[in-house]
Amino acid sequence: MKRLLLFQPSVETLHFFSDRLAEEYVALGYEVRLVRIHEPFFGTEKIIDFIQGHETVMITFNFHGIQREAIFHTPEGELLWDKYDVACINIIVDHPFYYYEELKYLPNRYLQICIDGDHTDYMRKFYPEIALGETMPLAGCDYRDSFGSGAPLSLREDVTDPAHLIPNLTGETVPFLSIRERSTPVVFTGCYTQPDFFLPYMSRNGAEYDAFYHGILDDLLADPDQCIHTVYLRHLNRELPELTQEDLRNVMNKMIFLDLWIRFSFRGKVVQSLADADLPVHCIGAGWETLSVKNKNRLTYTEYSDTEVCLKAISEAKLSLNVMPWFKRGAHDRIYSSMLNGAVCVTDKSQYLTEHFTDGDLLRYYDLKNLSALPDIVTGLLEHPDTMQEMADRARAYAKQHLTWKQYAQQLATYFPII
Repeated sequence: MKRLLLFQPSVETLHFFSDRLAEEYVALGYEVRLVRIHEPFFGTEKIIDFIQGHETVMITFNFHGIQREAIFHTPEGELLWDKYDVACINIIVDHPFYYYEELKYLPNRYLQICIDGDHTDYMRKFYPEIALGETMPLAGCDYRDSFGSGAPLSLREDVTDPAHLIPNLTGETVPFLSIRERSTPVVFTGCYTQPDFFLPYMSRNGAEYDAFYHGILDDLLADPDQCIHTVYLRHLNRELPELTQEDLRNVMNKMIFLDLWIRFSFRGKVVQSLADADLPVHCIGAGWETLSVKNKNRLTYTEYSDTEVCLKAISEAKLSLNVMPWFKRGAHDRIYSSMLNGAVCVTDKSQYLTEHFTDGDLLRYYDLKNLSALPDIVTGLLEHPDTMQEMADRARAYAKQHLTWKQYAQQLATYFPII
């Protein structure tokens, strides 16, 4: 029997993902401890008491717990997970080039999971020595399951058995609304930053670098189906052929502002295309007041967002809009959560999505290269609520069987015996 450590970092979404996995592993009969990452930390003795050498696995997201945090080291500087023979499964939800520094300092027993096939290929090319699992896009979550009748669960100590957590009971059951009963026509859950915010990063080293960076962006804008690190490498190898593999890893890490620029650029264009076509869009997340639209009444927003707010909004929407964060061979949990909460998801494509989902069956696709067609796609759906209901019902039934944290936990557990 493996013992499991999971972490609750300050990043709310990663905290939420860890809670969902912890709940599922408790239900599967594992001994689980949740570790709240904060300063000051007084839970080290509880962690050590819980660990059984070679029988304990820690599961984390985006390197939390292995970012050289002092609280997870001995006074002599040794990583607790190495000292006590703990295996680490790290699920990274961003492109690996974000983590150039973190990838230098890994536990002895380490396995990495990526959520996009391009991310996995990047690791194989630039870090062939690091053990990888198969590509595993994240799971979705039903609002009613997590917040409707007992969750979320409140952590009372630094290290806690999730089976003993105290729920915030609401005393009510959240109704599941049909498409016709839903009050929001279109919702998008995610923040927005004006792309111009990143322009100073492009010009800070002079006109030559500025032109180089804009060349990359022009390439991505012209063909948004491309993997971002493939475009980086094409431009870098042409302009700086003398760069070594190590140089390339370092330089791509210094160019993450281009990933953010292109991501937010298309996010804004997608929402703008609907609002400017006189379709109402409600966004959940910071920054949407800065998006310029022709009719400001068509774009509404809730500035602050957390997972509960986002899932509740999807559960009250007819259509849930998705814009992939430049995952070209993966999926986003927003899609699966849309299915589980009974909204029809309209999303841009990825190779992974088109291999698993047929357009018009469980979701609808739009093309980033043809955003002028998006308003007609959305209007065509909203004008036929019964058709939307049929699609939403099929999607929810499929997602409950294949795309929840229960299935994710089971799939991840297949790696426990081998690391």
